[in-house]
Amino acid sequence: MHTKKITLVGIGEVLWDIYHDQRHLGGAPANVVMNAHQLGINSVLVSRVGDDGMGKELARTLAHRGLDTDYVQLDRKKGTGTVLVALDIKGVPSFRCSHDVAFDYLAFNTKTKELAPTVDAVVFGTLAQRSKTARQTILDFLRAAKKALKVFDVNARASEAHLQTLVPASLELADVVKLSGEEVDLLARVLRREGDTTPRFVDYLIKQYRLKLVAITHGGQGCELFDEHTSCRLRALPVLITDTTGAGDAFTAGMIHQLLRKAPLREIAEFANLLAGFLCTQRGATPSFDLHTLKAFRTTPPS
Repeated sequence: MHTKKITLVGIGEVLWDIYHDQRHLGGAPANVVMNAHQLGINSVLVSRVGDDGMGKELARTLAHRGLDTDYVQLDRKKGTGTVLVALDIKGVPSFRCSHDVAFDYLAFNTKTKELAPTVDAVVFGTLAQRSKTARQTILDFLRAAKKALKVFDVNARASEAHLQTLVPASLELADVVKLSGEEVDLLARVLRREGDTTPRFVDYLIKQYRLKLVAITHGGQGCELFDEHTSCRLRALPVLITDTTGAGDAFTAGMIHQLLRKAPLREIAEFANLLAGFLCTQRGATPSFDLHTLKAFRTTPPS
């Protein structure tokens, strides 16, 4: 059993991001916990892989990079999830995700039931909630994680009709919501708030769902953070973009790092922005780095 306290859990999908010439560890919750782990946060992934070559390689990769794999379940019937990634000339990815794979059958078993009450933060999204089995597991875990800060990183890949089922229940259990500028419009439609300006919609979210923080990422245009009383907006760092895959997940990891340190709003935004900017200069969603790497990058970001 663990000798040190578990702080952060990412629950949901883990998969391979497959490029034309190589593959990288992927899946939003996996990306967040991998990046958070590299920031020094005790991090655990709760997911499911197939009992196949790709699943075994995924488990080995996670273990090699220092992540706890005790809660990565093995599925003997379904294969490991994959996403085919194509990058355009600006390094912006498009995705084709496999269906009916191991993470769709994530189970709320004895181990995950015991884990949930011990954690300090949980990050979850919508992709793994596409199946009823995994969705129920994620919601059950969130309800059992009574002392945890719950971060809903939307990562919308589902239809609006499906999101109308997923989003309200997820928001009810969340403390923090992170979404992209495009997802602001999507959620406004899903929640029947199409006429709202962004500040008005964010105010509605904070009050209706008793949220501590709403973060909106705008890609190359930077980010906006809102809490109940204040807000701040930062420009993106001027960087040479290699691959933007997982930049939003890096932002989430940086945001959680600062939230757990109880940093003020602007410091949360600055650090999350820095990590997302660094990630855009690297290939894949979980490049190796540490706090020293980020400190050096902050001093001289490539431009």
